[in-house]
Amino acid sequence: MKTFKCTCTGQPALFFENISCLACERVTGFIDDFKLLQTFDVDSATGHFTQAEHPLKYYKKCHNYELHNACNGMVEVNVNEAASAEPIKSEKSTGKVENDVLCFACRFNDVIPDLNVKGHLPLWKKVEVAKRRALYTLNALPLPLKNLDQDPETGLSFSFTTDRDVKDHFATKIKDQPAVMTGHNCGHITVNLSEADDVARSVTRLAMGERYRTLLGHFRHELGHYYFDQLIANDPGKNELCKQYFGDHELSYKDALDKHYKNGAPKDWAEQFISEYASMHPWEDWAETWAHYMHIIDTLETAKNYGMTLTENETAHCGSEVSGLNLPQHQENFIFQTSFHSIIDAWVSFSIMLNSLNRSMGLPDAYPFVLTQSVRNKLMFVHHAIHNELDALVVEDAAE
Repeated sequence: MKTFKCTCTGQPALFFENISCLACERVTGFIDDFKLLQTFDVDSATGHFTQAEHPLKYYKKCHNYELHNACNGMVEVNVNEAASAEPIKSEKSTGKVENDVLCFACRFNDVIPDLNVKGHLPLWKKVEVAKRRALYTLNALPLPLKNLDQDPETGLSFSFTTDRDVKDHFATKIKDQPAVMTGHNCGHITVNLSEADDVARSVTRLAMGERYRTLLGHFRHELGHYYFDQLIANDPGKNELCKQYFGDHELSYKDALDKHYKNGAPKDWAEQFISEYASMHPWEDWAETWAHYMHIIDTLETAKNYGMTLTENETAHCGSEVSGLNLPQHQENFIFQTSFHSIIDAWVSFSIMLNSLNRSMGLPDAYPFVLTQSVRNKLMFVHHAIHNELDALVVEDAAE
């Protein structure tokens, strides 16, 4: 994730979650291209927001921004009707916020938590931050990213709700409330609000014997399932190639799930999989690998944004020799121009430094995972699937 800059004196840094510039106090937000955090001035005549470089464009805060500070999205309003404050209709109006303007990220929401329950709002804000970070990376990649209004058949949507009581960190089941399981189903991703509670999430992580469990990680994992359907499932050739790397995903998921929770992961799981859960079924192996690929490219983008260099005279596959991380400065260039081998080589070096920094602070390793050759091959498959370059892969690589 890169940082942004305000246009005020000194051009202070703006961070992804900012709702204002700390120096000049102007409102900040993302407009619908979702690529740049920008600053806005209030137009005294209309009460809307404008930008100095685009004085004839008018914007309004997203409904969830205006009422709850749960996002930082801005939506353009009709220039010809700005004086009467008539907004352009958002593409996605859920039943809960009908007739209100929603930004790019909020149009993907189908269900939000019950905000009448004390304690839900701050957790929902955490959920929205993680969701926006996940969407931001996807939006910069050559991937389909449409909500249900844009694509009713294969569009993406989210539900954020819970079946447990926030007052005791979600330990107590709410009477007569249907069970809420974090997961993916035909383009719809559900995230239990308890995953935003640090105590509840830590209890689950310890109970499950997991080394790593984050809210952002949940989004990226479930989005991996969504993009398996989008990129692989409906293409016979890609389906067969995928089996060479991840195994036969047509095997019974229920049987694999029952076996995993009865017997646990195989003793040698670390030789073939990024996590124990990935060993459960090829679908989970794909989703876990997808999530780690997203972690890697986003973290390296952040490192590059701060000018970090790790290696010398690294040779990129395009034939150019560079010093430091072979990652161009801007995320869109980084994602489109960097080869997989350059990414993974840089990540191996950087993750060692990242873990060492954490240890210096007395914290657990930030990335407690080992990238075996098998895992690297799977990450390479995900990389090529995202860029629609699976024909460039050699099937024999999967057996190395």
